[in-house]
Amino acid sequence: MFGTHFYHETVKRSVSIFGTLFNNITIKKTKSDGTVLSQQIVPISYGPKQKWLERLSEEADLSDGNRSAISLPRMAFEIAGFEYDATRQQNKLIRSQKSTLESGDVKRSFQYAPAPYTINFTLSILAKQANDGLQIIEQILPYFQPEYNVTMKMVDSMSEVRDVPITLNSVAMEDTYEGGFDERRVIEHTLEFSMKIYFFGPVYEGTIIKNVIERDYINTDTGGFTTTQINSSGLIKEVKHYEPAFAEVANAVSSSTAVTFASAINSKISVGDEVFGTGATPNPTITHVASNKLSITLSGAITISANTTLKFVGSVDPSDTFVVAETVNFYDDGTDTTFTDDLVTDAS
Repeated sequence: MFGTHFYHETVKRSVSIFGTLFNNITIKKTKSDGTVLSQQIVPISYGPKQKWLERLSEEADLSDGNRSAISLPRMAFEIAGFEYDATRQQNKLIRSQKSTLESGDVKRSFQYAPAPYTINFTLSILAKQANDGLQIIEQILPYFQPEYNVTMKMVDSMSEVRDVPITLNSVAMEDTYEGGFDERRVIEHTLEFSMKIYFFGPVYEGTIIKNVIERDYINTDTGGFTTTQINSSGLIKEVKHYEPAFAEVANAVSSSTAVTFASAINSKISVGDEVFGTGATPNPTITHVASNKLSITLSGAITISANTTLKFVGSVDPSDTFVVAETVNFYDDGTDTTFTDDLVTDAS
């Protein structure tokens, strides 16, 4: 239905970040005098806790002779669900664009405002001894008050990096001390987290503006512009040519309107484009483009030497996402002169 394939690995990236927070937790067994008897890193994996509880209930000594009881302590986490977060929704037409252009980039990438969602995670801590579980818990809780921020690059092809808060919502403990003597004791801590992330849509591309030609009309009179002059001119400051300029190297021309090129010029160069770099005043425009794109005809004769770089600038392209239009209907020359709306007074 939507027709544009994209995959930013948002959930995969979120799972990786969440699991990395807890992949270096250790427990120690010490003597009363503080001597460390043993130390181990608590393993963590993605999966439901029921799988580990089921494995604990199996017999350690099975017929194949190769099975052993699962080792504790260990941790497991899983996604519990997704929720849309309307409190973080921005205007859907806001654009975020790539701020840094890399080598070879000819277009500027941008995206519309993302959809805010909350991913809920469940972290389960399984331990055989109460002290092991408490050591793990105490290495986690101080960092969540009640949230912990991580920096996350949202989309690989873009430059936007956001702080993503991970909030600890609840902590529960269960000790299965009841049962027969042949059943293993399991102390379980369950921590519920919520991670506020964003789902971005496809990456769009717009043409990069490389040249902007601006003309200012300045009145040299000490009194500045009058209301009559403003009205008669229609526009005091004119900004034109928002389309990126195309640069092409031309062959030598001597007092002629015909210009040739060693290779075909850009296909977007068309009749009516203004030509800069000819040395002529005003700049000539293109009146004809050869079908093979190897020559053009200008509105006025020019003289240039070989290998002269000419720039061709078109008019505003309505389909160009990055067109910037500016209309200024009053010119401020920086003085304290005050103008009234009385045309007769200002004109005098």
